[in-house]
Amino acid sequence: MNKVVVICGPTAGGKTQFAHFLAKERKGEIVNADSMQLYKQLPIITSSPSFELTSEIPYHLYNFLDVESNYCVAEYAVIAAKKIREISTRSILPIVVGGSGMYIGALINGFSVIPNIDPVIREKVRGLQQNISSEDFFNLLKDSDPHFSSILHVQDSQRIARAYEVYLQTGKSISFYQKSNSKLLDEFIFEVIVLLPNRSFLYSMCDERLEQMFKNGAIEEVEKVITKNQNIKTSAMKCLGVQEIISYLKGDVSKNEALEKAQTKTRQYAKRQITWFKNQIKEKKVLEFSNHEEYKKVLKMVSPPGFEPGTT
Repeated sequence: MNKVVVICGPTAGGKTQFAHFLAKERKGEIVNADSMQLYKQLPIITSSPSFELTSEIPYHLYNFLDVESNYCVAEYAVIAAKKIREISTRSILPIVVGGSGMYIGALINGFSVIPNIDPVIREKVRGLQQNISSEDFFNLLKDSDPHFSSILHVQDSQRIARAYEVYLQTGKSISFYQKSNSKLLDEFIFEVIVLLPNRSFLYSMCDERLEQMFKNGAIEEVEKVITKNQNIKTSAMKCLGVQEIISYLKGDVSKNEALEKAQTKTRQYAKRQITWFKNQIKEKKVLEFSNHEEYKKVLKMVSPPGFEPGTT
């Protein structure tokens, strides 16, 4: 049976470097499983792999999608499964890397096939969401889909909107479609490795990485995107740090305030990722570390003999 290695865990947790060394050691190629690293105009703020890394071994499904495009889980799963099969047919090990739990879950466990939503309905739902309170919008879903709304929080705006547009399109609860499951990689076995830094160390890495991004071109990158692409409403604008930089560019906050807000949001996201990978991935190997020295020991597990990896 064919094999896929999955390297996952929270943002800023050292996945990219670990996966790169593993790919070199085990003759592998990297397949992206980060929903924000799809976008070609945002390599800095999404911390996409550097040219130094991508010039050494093949990386797939990175920085190819325009910021004005949306990309759903099902679309990702289909194209990623196709790439994984293609890599495997060349007797190369596919190594899936990322922190987007929905993407990874779709590859391992399959995904639900939900009908396409008419753009008119989608615009109607987005308009409602913007023009009424969160509570009133949530009540619309409760009235039409009481079962699914019972498992959502009133502030879970994205999932509420998705469930409501599915109901308006089909007259059925989104949970009806979620019961059906499409698995694309049944012939593969998955080896899942979760990198799990100590919480305080992870938060310090999140803060440090955002600070470096702000210094190394993230602000200019976002400014270029919003100048060229007016009124973007795609998932690209939900990338960690983007909205805070936009607020800074508008003059609403200082650069330090934007950085601090982005750091806070990133730490909160990392915490949610930890919970997801702990609870949703049943069979996995967890590699824990509490500082840079311990992370270097983790890297040496997948590095050639005598090689001394740097820090994250």
